[in-house]
Amino acid sequence: MIKLIATDMDGTFLNSDKQFDKEFVDIFYEMKKQNIKFVIASGNQYYRLYQKFIPLSEQMYFVAENGGYIAEGATELYSNIIKPEHVMLVRNVLENNKRIVLVVCGKKGAYILKDHFDLRNEIKKYYCNYSFVNSFDEVNDDIIKIAVYDHEQRAYEVFDQIKDQFPLELRIVTSGNEWVDIQNKDAHKGLGIQFLQMIYDINKDKCMAFGDQMNDYEMLQQVKYGCAMANAVDSIKNIAYEVIQSNDEQGVLLKIKDVLKNNENY
Repeated sequence: MIKLIATDMDGTFLNSDKQFDKEFVDIFYEMKKQNIKFVIASGNQYYRLYQKFIPLSEQMYFVAENGGYIAEGATELYSNIIKPEHVMLVRNVLENNKRIVLVVCGKKGAYILKDHFDLRNEIKKYYCNYSFVNSFDEVNDDIIKIAVYDHEQRAYEVFDQIKDQFPLELRIVTSGNEWVDIQNKDAHKGLGIQFLQMIYDINKDKCMAFGDQMNDYEMLQQVKYGCAMANAVDSIKNIAYEVIQSNDEQGVLLKIKDVLKNNENY
């Protein structure tokens, strides 16, 4: 039987309007009845994810910041901090690039230079604890991730330009058309799921996950039933257990309903 279900948010659990069907509430309580742990695994900020699912949040698990921060409800279970010297290196390489915007993501909140205040509506989509600063030197926080926003919405080009400029301890991955994420190499959604599997003694054969982008790659490999959305990039479809309906067709909820109906067969 399935004991853990994890899903990405944007392009997967959420439709193109950044919403999910309200039927999820009933589905969530049915998962609880079947003792299935439900995990939100996203590149988004933990506080934004927690806010999105109130009042259910305390009963859920979060693998936020692409695995950089893991929580059960409001309780932190794990965080993966980037070395200050590596944060400075990324800043030195990218801070003056006019095409992109840096969002420095810490445990307390996210930080953006005041020069990019006009981007606040975009920032609000992914962060609720954030502040605009005169300089990143003002930031007093443990940094989990540095997100790179591409004004031209061709994040793969930014990825190609910067992928060889940082030490091997850091990993760079695209997260949709607009964002590139930089984190420690050992911080990704797959390790976040592995952490939960370990502390709750859940075999990967009893786990299912959903994703659409390259930051979901390791997560889908960490479970037996890795499901790619119909709108997923080809690299995710190629490693998936199966391809399901798109995010706009509520493919995740349809698949979970099938699991709840036929769980003894998984």
